[in-house]
Amino acid sequence: MISSDPRVPWPPRGSHPTDSSTLPLYMVLFFVLGVFSFATYGLSDGEGALILASIISGVFFACFLILFAIYWVGYLLKGHAIWQAERQAASDGPPVGQQPGD
Repeated sequence: MISSDPRVPWPPRGSHPTDSSTLPLYMVLFFVLGVFSFATYGLSDGEGALILASIISGVFFACFLILFAIYWVGYLLKGHAIWQAERQAASDGPPVGQQPGD
């Protein structure tokens, strides 16, 4: 049971995924790989190489965009959770939308 008493310390939590440097590192890696494969696309001579390089660069940029979206959604959700916890601590009551008997 979790106490709503502000004097009771919260148990330690694990770090949030947006606090880790792994996701931004992967974003940068896929972006650099996408730029490199796009440069290869511009330098290639054969038609088969152009198609392959364009597909590979498109996949790398798509991975970058997916990771970018995941990171920012996580960042926004973390900010919302902090805001909600501060709001609940300020009111010293149950969370918004719940009855005292819940």
